[in-house]
Amino acid sequence: MIRFLSAALVALGVLAPALPAAEITPEDMAKGAARLDKLISSVLQSSGQSKPAPVEDATFLRRASLVAIGRIPTLAEIQKFTNDPAKDKRHRLVSRLYQSKGYQSHMNNWLHDHLRLNEVKLQGGYFSSNAPLIKWTRQSVRENKSWKVMTRELLSARGNGWTGSGASHYYTRDIGMPLDNSANTMRAFLGIRMECAQCHDDPGSRWERIDFYNLAAFTHGKSNLGRLDFLTGRGLFVNMSSEKEYNAPGLHHLHFFSDAIGQYAASGIEPNKGSGRIKLPNDYQYSDGDPGELVEGRTPFGGKVRLDPKKPTSDSLEQFAAWVVGDENPTFAGSIAARMWLRVMGAALHKNDNEEYLDLKDPVTGALSSGLVKLIKDYDYDLRAFQQTLMLTKAFAAKSAPDQETSFHGLRGRPIERMSAEQIWDSLVTLVLEDPESAQRIESMEYLYIHGRYIGRLDDIIEKVHSFKTVKEYQDWIIIKYNEARDGTGPEAPEPRPPTYIAGHGRLMTSAILGIARASELPSPADPNHFLQKFGQSERISIDGATNEGSLTQTLQMLNGATQTIVANPKDTIIRKILQGPASNDDKGALLFQSILTRKPTAQEQALCANELNDRKGKGLANIVSALVCTPEFLFIY
Repeated sequence: MIRFLSAALVALGVLAPALPAAEITPEDMAKGAARLDKLISSVLQSSGQSKPAPVEDATFLRRASLVAIGRIPTLAEIQKFTNDPAKDKRHRLVSRLYQSKGYQSHMNNWLHDHLRLNEVKLQGGYFSSNAPLIKWTRQSVRENKSWKVMTRELLSARGNGWTGSGASHYYTRDIGMPLDNSANTMRAFLGIRMECAQCHDDPGSRWERIDFYNLAAFTHGKSNLGRLDFLTGRGLFVNMSSEKEYNAPGLHHLHFFSDAIGQYAASGIEPNKGSGRIKLPNDYQYSDGDPGELVEGRTPFGGKVRLDPKKPTSDSLEQFAAWVVGDENPTFAGSIAARMWLRVMGAALHKNDNEEYLDLKDPVTGALSSGLVKLIKDYDYDLRAFQQTLMLTKAFAAKSAPDQETSFHGLRGRPIERMSAEQIWDSLVTLVLEDPESAQRIESMEYLYIHGRYIGRLDDIIEKVHSFKTVKEYQDWIIIKYNEARDGTGPEAPEPRPPTYIAGHGRLMTSAILGIARASELPSPADPNHFLQKFGQSERISIDGATNEGSLTQTLQMLNGATQTIVANPKDTIIRKILQGPASNDDKGALLFQSILTRKPTAQEQALCANELNDRKGKGLANIVSALVCTPEFLFIY
């Protein structure tokens, strides 16, 4: 039925035939947006909804910038867009935004939240690091890797994440909680919420408990990359750490030294491991299985894949990944298309809270959903091109609707919504840095330092650990390396020294921040006391776990906290440099206003800014900044 509907839409000229991703051009995306506009118009007409009026240029610039690159435009960007005489300047703007580093930064924010990318976590008394996975996602965005390729790599990659593909850390993200990982995987990549079926048949959906365990079997039996035997000999190192020579000042105890190196070596997923089978829990309560019964991997929809019930299947991860992204899977394309629609248009196109994918049979939006699914497939899951096409539609350029209900799925204007924590922070950073996209994060995974002592090339260290045949060999080598680090007799450090180091009790760190940086460059998630956490950044525990609800604490932070300390008070911020120019205070006030709110002030607003600068000079700047960033016009996307 889906293929028939798509073919019919192509024949009618509403949808175009498939286009290779490498050949997607701005002209192709403009045509794609025009076809979506036809579908949107049809939905509005059949639903008795009127078409909204278009928004003015200044609001479009601000909205497009916040949605595409996650921050307000700079003063230079405002002036460039304002002075552009071309009739298609909005299309040119959208193209610039999606080709910029700003898009990469903001897309990383989404991936950090959607994939729950916590940089470092404490597990069973030991720190584990997802730095390789975060580095892999950043590189994937830089390469504009398709969502289909990313998904397949995440669900099938094996080996050491530090020396190979960081995607192998996807499963170690939930090490010790494989069933939770299975539930999160189904939701993240297929838009299906099966977490309730982990314990019982779900009365709110069609999923049964046996369905959940059949799917969980595919990823069961995988194991953390080998060499966890370093833990077996940890007791010896604990005892030795009580001795002064193995508790060197500034270096930390011997057993923590060993833990850190061991965790690098044991990081990732073992090749050729995985059973493809799982035991039903002891409390299994249904007639389709017995408690403790071994069940094999089996798909309940989207093409029949069934693993061998009598023996382990070593490539179960690969078979699972192929099934998730396969053409027969009915929700893979619909899930990511739904999420990108929500990201760009601000409102969900579907209404079912238990299913986060497009309903192609919906009596109101079904044809549009089918068009979007075909578009994402035609683009070969190129998320950048897909989002850019959505932003070129008339629906995106319409005047904003007050709320989700009146926006009618985002078709009658984008609902007014509060910025996310990352958008607020990055917009403040835009008022600080001359180039908000300049990289402030330095990252290296080539060399290993422990508390400033150079240990060696990380690849060589990991290879060495894996070469040992016995725990005794490993212990002897660790003691030698500790002595070298303590006495300064180890290998000579490369110059200049990269920022790779391990801090505090074996906590794994691989990066340093030079100064104020955009949210995507900061640790994920940010420190509990950081601005981002106070404004609702996800704690990376649940999928899409961020919130943009306001609070009194946030207001105080905007008035007296980060606004003052990072924007208004430092002498070298880009917003303060406006005061150093030769212009009059009238003009300076207007530039301050435009820099923060993207539009020119009214005569009254300009006079108020000028008076504040005349009366209080430098303090006047701080007062103007604090006042404007606390307004709904700054904090909300219109």
